[in-house]
Amino acid sequence: MDKFCCDELKKHLNSEVAITYIPKFREYGVTINDGGTALQLISYCPWCGTKFQDSLRDIWFDIVFDELGIDDPSSLDVPKNMLSDLWWKESKR
Repeated sequence: MDKFCCDELKKHLNSEVAITYIPKFREYGVTINDGGTALQLISYCPWCGTKFQDSLRDIWFDIVFDELGIDDPSSLDVPKNMLSDLWWKESKR
């Protein structure tokens, strides 16, 4: 697992607290329990106040749409490394 800013955040990511980490986009959020997949993004750790790194969501979509020419980001055409945090770790973003 990635390094996190504090032990409290790491502990709560795997508990009943609705904090989620999305490695593909390098995003943290609070899950909205409305039966869907909604997430309220957060920029700071709620326990220690550390600012999280910027989200890479926009860059991911730019790469998928513009560089790779893929119209549907949920298609099987998206390279496997783009489905995890490998793409940004390999490019050192």
